[in-house]
Amino acid sequence: MSLENTKIEITVSPEWADQFNQLSLETKRSVEELVQEALGQYLEQSQTSLLSNSPAIESSSLSKELSILKQRVQSLELLLNQVAKLESKISALEKIVIPEISIPPHSTFAQLLTNDDEDDDEPDEVLTDFLP
Repeated sequence: MSLENTKIEITVSPEWADQFNQLSLETKRSVEELVQEALGQYLEQSQTSLLSNSPAIESSSLSKELSILKQRVQSLELLLNQVAKLESKISALEKIVIPEISIPPHSTFAQLLTNDDEDDDEPDEVLTDFLP
């Protein structure tokens, strides 16, 4: 195979030529570069579709993908087991650190915030020293 490039001449519709010229201006790349890239992508897709039509290659590819997926599922199952263990440890620690608060079933948040048993905020006697 020769190392030199081969020149291929084609004729395209005026609409395509306008589109290539506009794209060339927008991307600051030559029309030749854009056509080469388009041809390369087309050839790559064609080659991929030809290979994927081969049952032996498709089966082999699917087997590899299935094997990879099985490995990933196993690693996820291990992670799920670790998460379950951590959740149970956190739950046990919460019971130790945060004591359970008995909340009456019909109490409101405001009632929980105000503690009626302790009247530390109010004095026991009325101070009258400042009155005339």
